[in-house]
Amino acid sequence: MMNQEKLKLKTDAVIDHYIKRLDQYTFEQLVQKPSEDSWSLGQVYIHLWMSSKGFFFKNAEKCLSETDAVKGKGKNWQGYLVFLFGRMPEVKVKMPTKIAVEPKQPESKEQLIAKLEEVKSLADQYIAKIPTSDPNQKTKHPFLGYLNCADWVALCNMHFKHHEAQIGRINRALFNR
Repeated sequence: MMNQEKLKLKTDAVIDHYIKRLDQYTFEQLVQKPSEDSWSLGQVYIHLWMSSKGFFFKNAEKCLSETDAVKGKGKNWQGYLVFLFGRMPEVKVKMPTKIAVEPKQPESKEQLIAKLEEVKSLADQYIAKIPTSDPNQKTKHPFLGYLNCADWVALCNMHFKHHEAQIGRINRALFNR
């Protein structure tokens, strides 16, 4: 299991990196899409905020409150590998249709910064609760098996890193970066 302070530092660093990266773009560039069926950079940011709040932290909360959480279940082999290597596979993942949501375009750079600061604040709150959480209280991830509160927070961090490849593809397609 990851040390609480280390997880906080890693999470703050990855989110701060996303915030700093916004300086490189005009708002018009943030909403530009490489193709009709791909996302803009701004939509990637909105997706990270939506999934952090509505998926990762919602499940962490279920583990803490023991609502819809179970004991005696664990990660599947994919889950063990993701946590062993501390990263999600660098492949495009098509979310199941019933949970897939196309992120809206952002309203402004300031909105993106505020949403990322909100994720950082929520992450800090959940990280602070990890020491008193029951590591055996888990909820099911659609691909990785059953995860506890600490796993969900760590996976949120990995999710930000996972989207670096997508940001790279968008940058190359639109700006030759």
